[in-house]
Amino acid sequence: MTAFDELIAGMAAGRTWSLMGDSDAVRGLLDRVYDERCHSARHHRDAYQLRVNLQKKDDAAAYAGWITAENPTSGPYQGTSLVWFPGEEGSVAVLVIGTDGFGADAHILGRPGHRRRLKALSRLHGGRTWVKPDLLDIATEVPSPVSSAWPEIPAVLKSYASVIYAATPVRSSEDGERVADLLDLFFDEHGTPLTGKAKDRWNRRTQEVAGAIFPSWSEGQVLALLRERRFVVLEGPPGTGKTRLAWRIADQIGTATRIQFHPARTYEDFVVGLFPRPVGSGLAFEVRPGDLLRANQTAERGEHVLVIDEINRADLGRVLGESILLFEAGEGDRAVHLPHVPEGHAEMLRLHPNLRVLATRNTADRSIARMDVAIRRRFAFVEVWPELGAVAEEGLDFAQALFADTVHTFAEYADDETLRLVPGHAYFLDPRPDLPIERRAERVARRLRLELLPLLRDYLDERMCGSASEAIAGLADRVESRLLERS
Repeated sequence: MTAFDELIAGMAAGRTWSLMGDSDAVRGLLDRVYDERCHSARHHRDAYQLRVNLQKKDDAAAYAGWITAENPTSGPYQGTSLVWFPGEEGSVAVLVIGTDGFGADAHILGRPGHRRRLKALSRLHGGRTWVKPDLLDIATEVPSPVSSAWPEIPAVLKSYASVIYAATPVRSSEDGERVADLLDLFFDEHGTPLTGKAKDRWNRRTQEVAGAIFPSWSEGQVLALLRERRFVVLEGPPGTGKTRLAWRIADQIGTATRIQFHPARTYEDFVVGLFPRPVGSGLAFEVRPGDLLRANQTAERGEHVLVIDEINRADLGRVLGESILLFEAGEGDRAVHLPHVPEGHAEMLRLHPNLRVLATRNTADRSIARMDVAIRRRFAFVEVWPELGAVAEEGLDFAQALFADTVHTFAEYADDETLRLVPGHAYFLDPRPDLPIERRAERVARRLRLELLPLLRDYLDERMCGSASEAIAGLADRVESRLLERS
């Protein structure tokens, strides 16, 4: 049994653990856990101290774990710590802020990447790890529906409920994986390198966390959703392949009407309208079906998809008009009266069950108003993020390094709104994989210089990056420097 396994067994035993009350034995075990997982250099070990306060009284808040070394050896402390609270029939492993304040760890707690990784781990844990929405909030206590599912630790909650910001219950050895994630994240955030099996494990876990932050949808998954839900929007930052994905799905369906929305798109273009036609010495007006009516008529012959690129670039309320009533999955009997009836069409418009609508939306375009809630609720939205493995497959080391730097910078420093600006993998790829690698490298470098850099500079010039502005400015400088080295 490893020291970490022994620790988890003790946590699972809670207050009945045989070591409870033997502080020296617990300190020795924690030292062995550190030796198993972390770099042995003195300056790394000296960055922490062990706090062991394992009281036997039921009304006492017993705990043990790692805190940062700049704190006193007893009493209130500052900064973050990884500790566990033994309770009845198990324990609760937590990341917690010392009751004396944030201390030197305020930069960790205030960085979006720390919360983002914890939320990703919570998703990987199936929701069994609770994460506070705002890590800097030391006024709000752990919600009672959350703490009621933990082993009982009433004295702890009375004293520390407002400073716990991530927690997971430990009742058996199967819970060790979640504790390992919190422990390794704690050490990693404080700059302590992991070693051996723990390092290999955390490297794999880091990739899984990145995948949870930037989840991916396969073509098959989107196609299945489209057939089930009928009306779907692919939304995401530029360069993530939204249009390409939409077209590939349309190809799988077989027949498609492909259009693009823009500010000049009208109801007459999309649904139905009167258009002038020269006759003799004057003008007459004819009724023409719009894209929706034509696609709907085609769907009468079989499954058909209407692909709308850049759906948010048009004034959707005006373009859709009363037809928005029809965009309800499972409500095929709905109908609207057309103001004009083209030849070969019915006066009442019903969307045929064979018709699908697949749209794309660029989340980086802040010049466009958000979708009206009444319109938005009628579509299913799929977030399309950068594909983390796509650039590695091309084999260009400099492109892979810059892509990793870009994704990391946005994931680490951008708030949720700014994260939706992260440039996609397409900026780092050459669409001509048949070319020699040297030629592809030249083309990718040119693309980064003429497309990616201007995009990042535009973000900064338009003040779109919020608190991440400094980090993204640094990213732009690193990209430019790396490209200069190649020239």
